[in-house]
Amino acid sequence: MEANEYEAQREARITKNYEKLRDLVNDSLQRTIETVYAAENEGKENANARRRVRVPTRKRVRGRKKPVAVRKSRRVRGVDPSTSDDPHPVEDPDDPEEAKLLTCDEYYAARGMDATPVRSEGFFTGWVNDEVRARYGIADDPDKAWNENGGGQFTFKISKKDIQAQFRGRGWSDAKAVSAGLMLKNPNAYFYRHVAPHETQAQGNWTEEEHSAFLETARKYGVGTKWGLFASHVKTRVGYQCSAYYREVMLPEGLIADPRFRLTATGRTHYVG
Repeated sequence: MEANEYEAQREARITKNYEKLRDLVNDSLQRTIETVYAAENEGKENANARRRVRVPTRKRVRGRKKPVAVRKSRRVRGVDPSTSDDPHPVEDPDDPEEAKLLTCDEYYAARGMDATPVRSEGFFTGWVNDEVRARYGIADDPDKAWNENGGGQFTFKISKKDIQAQFRGRGWSDAKAVSAGLMLKNPNAYFYRHVAPHETQAQGNWTEEEHSAFLETARKYGVGTKWGLFASHVKTRVGYQCSAYYREVMLPEGLIADPRFRLTATGRTHYVG
């Protein structure tokens, strides 16, 4: 369709103004103006053809969640950050091999690992480290410890009123503050979040001494539950650190085998009970 007289005059004015501007600006600005001018003409020519297009989205199926690749920190995995030789790279959630869950022995065989692991039944059967127990007067069995220090009905519920006065205002979570007062009554809860008062909690990569203490305790008492009590034998670590080290290092590295866990091709552990 031919442009009407108004449009023709408008085009003439735009062209005239453009020519004046071109003579006034440097080469760099000129290129910018030419780009804008071209975009304006293109937009005008397509004005009647423009319409809003709805971008199709993938329909989400309820009950199915796409796995998300989670970067495990090298500190948690016990990998030396000074080396680039990472034995457990980030898994690709789109890799079909990652959907396969292997038993510990199947995983070791698939990796060609000559593993002779400690065989865990998934339970810790010991009590508090003897040296720690004697130093702080902890009773020699759980029932005695509980009953001699207040007794009552056990509950997992955490209440602020249970926080002892000396542990308030420290910026701790309620769980950590409550457990700080339970060393004599419920040492499992205490050592899950605290080391013994004379010790300093270690952070970062595990030492050979800590690693050896973990394996020795697992051989002697088993491993897999009561992580606070277990941690009292690894004196500079708390229960949740030991639990993480178990899943992220001990099982994938073929040091302990636990029938309650399955592993992906890249060594990520999954609890199956």
